[in-house]
Amino acid sequence: MPLLDYVSQTAKDVSVSYADMPAKTEVLFVNTTSGEKTPSQSTALSNGGSGKADIPIPKLSAGQYYLLAQDDAGKRLAQTVPFYLS
Repeated sequence: MPLLDYVSQTAKDVSVSYADMPAKTEVLFVNTTSGEKTPSQSTALSNGGSGKADIPIPKLSAGQYYLLAQDDAGKRLAQTVPFYLS
């Protein structure tokens, strides 16, 4: 079962750990209020597998977000706990 865990964040990126991801996994930032999804520019999870990665934060409005991992068909695989961006 794929896992995506929030580890920490800086002003520039969100650090995550992940496990059991299939190849071609995409990561999106999801606004918890609006539901708007913003693709990350990171390809860190695209090879699948397990590991740690720093996901660069795109230009987003301040608010609460979580990271969503989905396969190339758009199927939800895993998500992090919510975190705040300012």
